[in-house]
Amino acid sequence: MNHSPQPDASSASGEPWQQLWQQLWHAQALSPLDLSADELRRRSSALQSRVARRNRVEYLAGGLFVIPVYAFYIWFFPFWLTKLGALLVVLGTLVVLQQLRRRASCRTLPPEALGQDWAAFHRAELLRQRDAVRSVWLWYIGPLVPGFWLFLWGRETELAGRGMETVFTLTHAGAMLVLLLILVANWRAARRYQREIDVLDQQLGAAPTAPQGAAEPR
Repeated sequence: MNHSPQPDASSASGEPWQQLWQQLWHAQALSPLDLSADELRRRSSALQSRVARRNRVEYLAGGLFVIPVYAFYIWFFPFWLTKLGALLVVLGTLVVLQQLRRRASCRTLPPEALGQDWAAFHRAELLRQRDAVRSVWLWYIGPLVPGFWLFLWGRETELAGRGMETVFTLTHAGAMLVLLLILVANWRAARRYQREIDVLDQQLGAAPTAPQGAAEPR
């Protein structure tokens, strides 16, 4: 009587494929990266240039446009609610610029710290930028929103009954869209910074984390 071979239970369950996936993940995650000290210096300098350029745009926009324009609105518009909203926008912009300098400025490596590992320094700067853009809703959007909406409320009150309802509805919708785009852009920037941090962690020999759902090898 012939006995046909029984399929192995572990093969039927797909365990060897899970083990193969796990091995491939570790092989890929632990591959050494070719990041020399010169390359790290280049990346660090590129990050500093990129951040400095971004901050300059913010400083110019706030100092040369937002603050002068809303300071003019404080003088120009007669209604007290509009004046108060414009004043809060000016104060909120000053808070944003101060927070931008404190949270998101790029720090240069001081001469006395030249012995510090470039990878550690670059990683600290990436962490600093990641945390800054992750919390942009708090220190960038938060200080501006109250004054802006109060300013719009004042203008709506001033112009009530003059057929401007559609204009103000579109203004509110446009402002909400801009805020959403700012949040999405900074969320994507935080993810990019995190990917760069993960690359450095590999270079520094940090233990990789396997993706969820991958079984541990037995």
